[in-house]
Amino acid sequence: MSPARGQGRAVAGAQGRAPIQLADEADEARTTATLVASLAARISMLTMISGASAVGSLMAGFAAVGKRVSQTAEGARLRRALESGRAGANVAALWRALRIEDWASGAAPSPVMDHLRNDLALLLAGDLEETLALLPIPGHPAGSAGGTEVEDGRSTGIDCLLGMWYYSREMVRAIESVAAPTLPPPGEVVHNGHGREPPGSLLR
Repeated sequence: MSPARGQGRAVAGAQGRAPIQLADEADEARTTATLVASLAARISMLTMISGASAVGSLMAGFAAVGKRVSQTAEGARLRRALESGRAGANVAALWRALRIEDWASGAAPSPVMDHLRNDLALLLAGDLEETLALLPIPGHPAGSAGGTEVEDGRSTGIDCLLGMWYYSREMVRAIESVAAPTLPPPGEVVHNGHGREPPGSLLR
């Protein structure tokens, strides 16, 4: 990918946080074209598979991330907290009673973290407009080689909760990092052009 190649492996994190890994590994050769092809392939697949298959694959992908995150100190701590509380008992009961566990365990896990990082990397591509002008783009979807997610065992509700937590945290950090160069300094008042807050806002 043009802006990443030769410029290190990380995008600096916002507010001193850990960097976000969006650039290529040493043995990877992603380009803007392969990243666009990956996104386009996923969009086109939605017209060829059922909603149940798509959602099941996503849930299995989150559960696979959750299994892997559980092997870290922070993930293991959160997992123990979930499993010992009412939320853990209830999600386990729901997943068993509604057979969500069978559904997610039988689906091929989507590499959700690869997709998130690939799609965010497109936001930093310096040649995106030129690449889009060349569509259709040949090539296989990036990150489809497998081996990124943990696929052993059943996909449980706790696994999925942990995976969604990690995915959401990574997304927030990445978007903050992308916005950091043009973000107003802390304390600066920014007016959005509206006289008052929209009715029903969650920001109270």
